[in-house]
Amino acid sequence: MKTKKVTKLWQGKFVSVRDYELADAIKKGGLLITHNQKQMFLGVDELQKLKPSGKVHQSKFKGTYQLVDIAWDNNKDRRQGELHGI
Repeated sequence: MKTKKVTKLWQGKFVSVRDYELADAIKKGGLLITHNQKQMFLGVDELQKLKPSGKVHQSKFKGTYQLVDIAWDNNKDRRQGELHGI
């Protein structure tokens, strides 16, 4: 599992992840995002559905990347199934 710590949310509700970080998280079995001591986990199935959008950015060091915006939802631990009342 790959861990990413973010300090701010884009528009107050999105986490921006670079496309190569997304590919690395898929290889490692998931992505755990931490923001303000709260966590959100995305499994491989969820990560594979995400696609980069927008313009291509030039890296400061080498290469290029695109951003993937993920809606921040720390109220739900996505590793567990939903509980349904009877």
